[in-house]
Amino acid sequence: MAETDQERTEEATQQRREDFRKRGQVAQTRELATVLILLGSSVIMWLLGRYFLEMITGVFTASLGPYVVDAARGGDYVPAVLFAAKSAALILAPVLGIAAVMGVASTVLQTGFLNNEEAFELKWEKVNPVEGLKRLFAWRSLIEGLKAVAKVIVITSIMAMVVKDQVLAVPALVQFSVNQLFAFVGDLTVRLLGSIGVFMGALAAADYFLQWWELEKRMRMTKQEIKEEHKSREGDPLIKARIRRVQREMANKRMMSDVPKADVIITNPTHIAVALRYDPRAMAAPQVVAKGAGLVAEKIKAIAREHNVPVMENKPLARAIFKTIKIGQAIPRELFTAVAQVLSYVYRLKKKVPR
Repeated sequence: MAETDQERTEEATQQRREDFRKRGQVAQTRELATVLILLGSSVIMWLLGRYFLEMITGVFTASLGPYVVDAARGGDYVPAVLFAAKSAALILAPVLGIAAVMGVASTVLQTGFLNNEEAFELKWEKVNPVEGLKRLFAWRSLIEGLKAVAKVIVITSIMAMVVKDQVLAVPALVQFSVNQLFAFVGDLTVRLLGSIGVFMGALAAADYFLQWWELEKRMRMTKQEIKEEHKSREGDPLIKARIRRVQREMANKRMMSDVPKADVIITNPTHIAVALRYDPRAMAAPQVVAKGAGLVAEKIKAIAREHNVPVMENKPLARAIFKTIKIGQAIPRELFTAVAQVLSYVYRLKKKVPR
């Protein structure tokens, strides 16, 4: 019976989390960018309040001064336009700069430096109008719409509460100097942005938790999926067993090709066979070039007989070498005497010196 979404009871593995991340599916809320931009703008306006006041005062002063007179008399509006554009850029640059930085920071804080490869792929469903209408009237879109309406209502209420306290001061504004008027407006703006930012912060926290919970739910896996992932990561057991078998066969072939080079085969006599080779010019001690038990031992002895390699029975020595020494390793010091006696006998038997 196929496992359904209701049977996704297992926590997501690290591999599945990485796959979701590569597709750009990570927990994040768009509200955090709004929070950081609002709070960042509030801080910038508070810190650079005097700078903004001086710049705006300069714009008003110049607008009612020579630029207007020259434009009215000579019809040359270019200096006035250039001055206005430059002043606007200098006034907006700090706010727009902090907004850009906070926008990037909000994404990095939530997802890190994410490389979403699928974002650059052209998918028909993204430009298909039918699919677009389906997404527009989807349940998720309805929820987002209701959230947007709720945000507008709450933000409007916050603005009303902040401005309500300043309503009584409005009639007195006619008596304020330009500096006092700008200070009043700046203070009110900072309070508005700060209050809205606090609300959006709470909303961002709740929205992030909701996004995280939904993502965790989507990433949950069935037991079969975990088995398949483990199999794909670790490899199919049957294939791994076959590879190990092939590796053993290749190692046995290499080992058997070294048997004719041996000086002596020491046996158990029927269960174990160990092939030793010694070349005083290249070796500090005799080496094990082949060893085996059962059918492998029989094959080693058969190859040795075909190539006239002496086969000697020495049960304790054969067992000791078979159990403690790997192929290609030298004989340890504690076995030197026993091996030397065997090799000495073999050399006398064949009436030759060691190769």
